[in-house]
Amino acid sequence: MFRKRLDNNGQGSAELILIVGGLIVVVLLVGSYISNITNKTQSNIKTLLKTERNFLINKI
Repeated sequence: MFRKRLDNNGQGSAELILIVGGLIVVVLLVGSYISNITNKTQSNIKTLLKTERNFLINKI
């Protein structure tokens, strides 16, 4: 009698789903980090421009 081989297709699909899920989480974290840096930089530039504008207006 021949032994029936086990089907491993389900395991491969589960591993693929875990890998894709992990990649999505990493992409979201990196996007959040970059967005945070962008917002802080924009805020600093706005503050700098406002300060310089007020300085020039007061100088005139």
